[in-house]
Amino acid sequence: MITVIAITKDNRIEEPKLDELKFEDYKLIWIDCYDPKDEELYKLSKKINIPTMDLQIGLDEQEIPRVEEDEDFYLIIYKAPLFEEDITTTSLGIFIKENVLLTIHTDKIKAIGRLHKLISTKKPTTIFERGIGFLLYHILNEITRSYSRILMNLEDELEDLEDRLLEGYDREVMEKILGLRKTLVYFHKSLIANRDVLVLLKRKYLPITTKEDRENFEDLYYDTLQLIDMSATYREVLTSMMDITLSLENIKMNQIMKILTMVTTIFAVPMWITGIYGMNFSYLPLANNPEGFWLILALMVIIIMTFVYIFRRSGWL
Repeated sequence: MITVIAITKDNRIEEPKLDELKFEDYKLIWIDCYDPKDEELYKLSKKINIPTMDLQIGLDEQEIPRVEEDEDFYLIIYKAPLFEEDITTTSLGIFIKENVLLTIHTDKIKAIGRLHKLISTKKPTTIFERGIGFLLYHILNEITRSYSRILMNLEDELEDLEDRLLEGYDREVMEKILGLRKTLVYFHKSLIANRDVLVLLKRKYLPITTKEDRENFEDLYYDTLQLIDMSATYREVLTSMMDITLSLENIKMNQIMKILTMVTTIFAVPMWITGIYGMNFSYLPLANNPEGFWLILALMVIIIMTFVYIFRRSGWL
């Protein structure tokens, strides 16, 4: 799917069709390409004169975030949060050529949708009038804010998990901890890669950015550093919670083994006595006594009660 938002030379926002788009009629054009089909990719390549093979780089999840300068265009690969069953990350390709900024991605990126809605409904000229570098900053800023929202919500989830851990071991809690830790691993790796992109954007004197843009990218760089610290801290917290969970499980298992050991100990002597009286000897003590059965039974009960008393006094029962 391809959507286009552009600002005319008299500062009007329009959403022209790609086929009808004339670059010379607009000051700035933002083209967003989401999960394109082969024919859409070919049409886009012909329209903006960027090879299809280069456009496919922006769709490759294995591409490392970076900034590249070509003869005709700039390519920026950036990582954005991806909301599915588990929250992971996905690649966003950004191509900049003359007055055109193209974002291309395989998965649905909520930050792109929010910015598109913002431009369509709330004073869009403030973003478009200040140039292509400022639009690029807003796209990367929305992605960074998505990371921030997720990590802030994660703090509440961690508090809830801690409360549930205090109630005892729960398999569901363990699965939740593993899922969150996996998310943080993806986030930490992606944020570090994004940080390297921002280092280039804030230091390198690219024709597409102004001094003000580079200052904005520097602010974004420090925001990303804070998010990296947050993700590392939360990952350590989750690792500690995993250790606590495993410790609780071991304590529970030790408690069960202790109970089984006490039961075995309590009945060991009575079983030993009954085993002796099960031997085929002609003479056993009390074997011919009419009260022998009850005497032996009373002895076993006394032994059992003695063991129970000892264990209770020791605090094991």
